[in-house]
Amino acid sequence: DKVCVASFEMKPVRTLERMARQFNGMEPARRHEPPELIETYKEACRQFGDWTDGKLWLYDQQGTVSPETIVAVCRYCAKTLGINHIFVDSLMKCVKGEDDYNGQKYLIDEFCAIAKDYDTHIHVIHHIKKLGSEDQQPGKFDTKGSGAITDQVDNILIHWRNKAKENAEGKNAAAMASDPDALLTCVKQRNGEWEGKIGLWFDR
Repeated sequence: DKVCVASFEMKPVRTLERMARQFNGMEPARRHEPPELIETYKEACRQFGDWTDGKLWLYDQQGTVSPETIVAVCRYCAKTLGINHIFVDSLMKCVKGEDDYNGQKYLIDEFCAIAKDYDTHIHVIHHIKKLGSEDQQPGKFDTKGSGAITDQVDNILIHWRNKAKENAEGKNAAAMASDPDALLTCVKQRNGEWEGKIGLWFDR
């Protein structure tokens, strides 16, 4: 599949570094490390580059972006480039404020229309409200902003990091050792039957 990442919070070089790290399964090699390790890392990165040629686009703009611009970017990606998966990081970088409910509704409306018109997927990163504690697992109704966001989209996936496990010590750490480091929870799937949780473990 063809993918475009539009991150307004991270420079493309940082996105590529993280993706290469996942592809390679290696920490980035630094200048002071042995030459053979550096060359191995460079070769792995070249393989990553070859693998993504013609399949990966990065939209290079940081900070805020107007709704009209990101809609145009998504439409161009889908219609002209034939991209199947577009990632927008994040929704709040594309609207005037957290209380701009009409702006949020307009943007989600446009994303849904483009996805249906061009048979593509638009993945929108969106943040949740501050909950009582970081140990509390968020649900569908804990997203910030307009209710139209969760009403209109086809799928909602919530990522939750298990901070309690990270911070546990002694007996508590031993007791939580088999718990997932994070959970990916499907809380809405319009065109499918399954909703539930998937445990994730972090491989540093």
